[in-house]
Amino acid sequence: MKRFNNWWDRLLFRDRGIVPTERLLLLFLIFSTLLLILSFWRFSWLFLGVTTFIVIFLSLLDIIFIPNRKEVTASRTLPAEMERYDKSTVSINIINRSNNDSYVRLVDEIPASFQTIFPSNIPLHKQSDVNIDYEVFPQLRGKYKINKLYLRFKSNVGLWERQITVSLPEEVKVIPNLSETKRYLESAQNYLLHEGIKIRKTKSGAGEFSKVRSYVVGDDPRKINWRQSAKLQEVMTNEFEPEHGKHITILIDCGRMMGVELTESNRLEKSIEAAITLAAAALNNGDYVTVVVFSKDIKEVVPAGRGLSHLDKILQSIYAVQVDPQESNYPLALQYVQSIQSKRSMLILFSDVQTFIHENHNLLYMKKVRKKHLFLMLGIEDQLLQQKIRTEPATAFNTMQKSVAQKHVLYQKEVMLHWEKHGLPMLEAPAERLAVTAVSQYIQILNRGLL
Repeated sequence: MKRFNNWWDRLLFRDRGIVPTERLLLLFLIFSTLLLILSFWRFSWLFLGVTTFIVIFLSLLDIIFIPNRKEVTASRTLPAEMERYDKSTVSINIINRSNNDSYVRLVDEIPASFQTIFPSNIPLHKQSDVNIDYEVFPQLRGKYKINKLYLRFKSNVGLWERQITVSLPEEVKVIPNLSETKRYLESAQNYLLHEGIKIRKTKSGAGEFSKVRSYVVGDDPRKINWRQSAKLQEVMTNEFEPEHGKHITILIDCGRMMGVELTESNRLEKSIEAAITLAAAALNNGDYVTVVVFSKDIKEVVPAGRGLSHLDKILQSIYAVQVDPQESNYPLALQYVQSIQSKRSMLILFSDVQTFIHENHNLLYMKKVRKKHLFLMLGIEDQLLQQKIRTEPATAFNTMQKSVAQKHVLYQKEVMLHWEKHGLPMLEAPAERLAVTAVSQYIQILNRGLL
């Protein structure tokens, strides 16, 4: 049984050795058919054995023209980071130091969540090398290890294949998809075009007062401090320094309800992508950004930082966060945020709105947060619920489903309005619009000077 498993591993690209090709099996089938036909006229065990031995021996001569392990060198080049749902290219370089031409096909030990098609029958000339590229399509975030590369070589005759296993240990990170973030950084105003929001520029003289100094040629006359000028009998002007960056705190819920599947991914995936886009917008604006990921416990914390370089720290900290199959502990997360954030900040929570609709005890904790911080909660619309509302009432059953869905939406709006009266706005957006909704709310708050 153990010997059978070893041979089976070789046939499945799991070991090294020599295996027959489809061409050899086809030729042997034709040879067996001819022997079967000849046996009707003359049958001899000696003839059968001799001819079979000769055919197998002649086929084994093909192995001499296949490069061996010492004559082949392989290396792999792949990006250290790949974006989810974004194609990336992996390059394999194979050097053939033998004096024989051959064909090669390969199978790489990539994770099962990577979609790909491996190339085959690539010509490899003698005393030369070849670069083989193939594309991968990662679908799940996380850190993955890629080790073995399986190669199979065959000669121009193509009766046998020599399999070679090369150990090339590497690690690759699959980070969230950054397409929304890139769109914003390319042109913030165009990104918010469909939302009808304009980014207002800071007015002249705005900022924090720094000091009063003597007036010099070139200063803005509107900044002259007439009171101090009259007192000192010298023209004095006010000097302002740029306003210090505001503090943005992003909370990402990774509890059980964030694992609800959507068309392309789940709620957590879309929330992380929206949070990264929001962080990029705030960092690009010169604000400080803090990120807290939680479920039952605090999972990841990224301390406050500013500048787009801080975005990489956020990515490296939260790229591998997965859904926790437990209920989220909102009081713990809010208390933790209050303990690490002493200054007034804009607190944005990405979570499931339905949880707050049916659990009013969270309102008490939110009120305490509202006394010091500006709070906003963002969630993803229930696709099934919206689908039921759009259903035509063709039958009594469809009518009942639509009626229940509409009643639930009306109740949800009533509760959300109640929370908003307490200064705790809650918004829901389609999954594909969550990022732009988050950024637009952030810009609106800045434009209105609420933070």
